This record gives sequence, structure tokens and C-alpha cells, in this order.
Amino acid sequence: MSILRTLLAAILSVAPATSAFACADPPRVEFRDIVATAPTIFVFQLTSAYYIHKPLGDKAYMEYVVGLIRVVEPLKGDSSSFKLIRYSHSSCGSTRMSVGQYYMAATLQTGPLLQLWGTDQAILDLTLDFYNEHGRRNTPTVSTVKSIIDGGVLPEDFPGDELVTPLHVYPIPPPPGSGS
Repeated sequence: MSILRTLLAAILSVAPATSAFACADPPRVEFRDIVATAPTIFVFQLTSAYYIHKPLGDKAYMEYVVGLIRVVEPLKGDSSSFKLIRYSHSSCGSTRMSVGQYYMAATLQTGPLLQLWGTDQAILDLTLDFYNEHGRRNTPTVSTVKSIIDGGVLPEDFPGDELVTPLHVYPIPPPPGSGS
């Protein structure tokens, strides 16, 4: 038994050190999985964001961001009550958002707080869709979602990575041997 322990210790001592990251959070729901059934879909702008560090005693704490949002374009349901958003930026299920930017939400939640946690909502980043309030509102993404709301077919390739990837702080690593 001691030879086995020594061998295991030797193997582990020469193994490359890599950071491990495990999450117990629920997996994110894909936008395509919720868009057809979500009672509320809207475009919003993140107008401000505040970092919260909440001590829980000893060395334990919670970190998250609370932001003010402004609903710019309701697409389905009553989105007028949404005023705030809460999301994690530094742990499991983390989201990257930028003040001033536009996003689309499909959610089962009701306002005033949109919590980006769990499987009752999904958002898209409209940065590369060139959504802006003053000039271009009917972008390809907005047009596609309006079509889906009206009973149209969900395109196989919707939404593209350019609408989802910018939101992920911890992206899903590529499979082993994929060359990335």
C-alpha cells in the first residue's frame, strides 16, 4: 500500500499544474431553448452597474453586480416593470456585461429585478448585432425573434456564437484534441 501511495504522489508531483474550476450552479439555459415559450422578451440597456461585496462572517463573502436597466424595446409580454438586473461576474455562472450596451432578455421572471441565475432566463449580447436605440433597431436578431414570437420557425443556427460568447466570463473549454 505504501508503494502505491508513493507512486501516486510521484505522479501527482510531476503532473502539470492547472487551475481547476468546478461549479455547482445550474447550467445556463440556451436562448434558443426559452425564446419560443418565454412570456416576456425585451431589449434593454444596462445604464449603470454597482459591484457588491457582502461579508458573510469570517472570511466568507458574496460578490455580485446590481445594475440599473432601461427597457428599450418590449417584444413580448409586459417588460415595463423591469428596472434592475443582478448577476455574478466572478464565479460559477458568471456574466460579462458593459454599461451602455444593449441586451435581449427572454425570461419567465417578473420585474422589477431580472436575476441572471438559473434556468428561467437567457440573454443575448446585441453588440455585434449593431443594435442602437437611435438608428438601427430592427437588426437581424430582433427580426428573427419577432418572427419566432409570431409563430415562425426557429432557425437551426440561432443564436450565433457572436450573441452568446461575449457574455461568458468562464467559457466552456473546447473538447480535448480539438486543436484549440
